[in-house]
Amino acid sequence: MEFHNSTVINVRWNLYKDKFGNFIGHGEDVCISILRELFPEDLIVPQFKFSKLMKGEFVLSVTERQTKETLDIVIFRERKKTIVVRVQDAHHSGSLTSERDRVQKKTLEWNECDVVDVQHYNCPNIFKDKLNAEARRELLEALKDSDVVPPQP
Repeated sequence: MEFHNSTVINVRWNLYKDKFGNFIGHGEDVCISILRELFPEDLIVPQFKFSKLMKGEFVLSVTERQTKETLDIVIFRERKKTIVVRVQDAHHSGSLTSERDRVQKKTLEWNECDVVDVQHYNCPNIFKDKLNAEARRELLEALKDSDVVPPQP
């Protein structure tokens, strides 16, 4: 199964706009579909505001830029850490973006989140927007690399 029920496509950044006006990158729809299978009891939210996951002293330290940032996918679980899945295309390899990603990841971890990075170079099927066994294997590997274990059926 392939995705792209897009209303607006930006070919340069591999984005489209969903029905809520959120910009969705390649691979995000595939990840959400697989995550819904893996975490059927949990709330899975695409494009969640970074600043809304901040707690305590971090609430006051969020920068103007960070108030605008959204996280690709957030999984809210009862009595367990929140999982943030970041679907990282090639532009995240640049020095400035990768440094921002490091700061964001560390800040999320300090705020009791598990962060899973789905990298374009490790997950070619996901980034081709193909929902298949290989994409599922790629996402399971990314979860495992971040020590995140889906609940067993």
